Amino acid sequence: MSVLVPVLTLLVSTVTRTPLDLSTFTLDYWFAEKLPGAVGFPHGVFRGSELWEAAWNSLRIVGLASLVCAVAGLLIGYVVVRGSAPRVAAFLRQVSFLPYLIPGIAFAAASLSLFAVARGPVPALYGTTFLLILVMAVTHLPYSSRSGIAAMMQLGREPEEAAQIAGASWWQRMRLIIFPIQKGALVTGVVLPFISGLKELSIVIMLTTTGTQLLTTLSIGLVDYGYTQLANAVVLMIALVSFTMTYLTQRLTKSSLASGLGG
Repeated sequence: MSVLVPVLTLLVSTVTRTPLDLSTFTLDYWFAEKLPGAVGFPHGVFRGSELWEAAWNSLRIVGLASLVCAVAGLLIGYVVVRGSAPRVAAFLRQVSFLPYLIPGIAFAAASLSLFAVARGPVPALYGTTFLLILVMAVTHLPYSSRSGIAAMMQLGREPEEAAQIAGASWWQRMRLIIFPIQKGALVTGVVLPFISGLKELSIVIMLTTTGTQLLTTLSIGLVDYGYTQLANAVVLMIALVSFTMTYLTQRLTKSSLASGLGG
């Protein structure tokens, strides 16, 4: 009930002119070509290009960041569990968890200060998708790294040692043995950062521009304009995209998010 009631409340608010008054039912906030009195966003969310551009940016940026997180997390797990240097493993374990302890708005402010202007060979990255991907990947690395460490701790050395005896290189062992066996951990390493990144606001609010608008920044922009129903409609789209992508990922990979969390 704590999940369904707020979602249903949001849904009803997007189809009523007076909040939660069903006698004022309307679909204008979804489909109208022109909303009366609206200036900054003069049409329904399905009209115009704002929603679709923000959705594409969110899927592209958050998806790439999640893939980076998943691979990096499994590699961190491999080094921590298989590495022969305990101090390096302990250091890597702690460093990969450090972004979780830093407030998102502080991390965004630091990234903005660092990359707002060119510094040496590094160009100014503010307003680029690369900066958003980088910041999201680093911020959500704790999720995937913990999943990768837990998965590697439950995988014995025998398959990899057998491949090593047969002459397989490190990259071949990773590609043909580790990654396929740890498919569940990889999916978890993708899905968890994807869900978190799709809902992220505090990190991206300072780093997005007009060309890199995301669904979350679009919704907060509509709130600033005072378009509550439109903002709620975008929030519902975020929930729908998150659920759909999670479901499709698990169906296509034939894996379970719950089993991935359990190792």
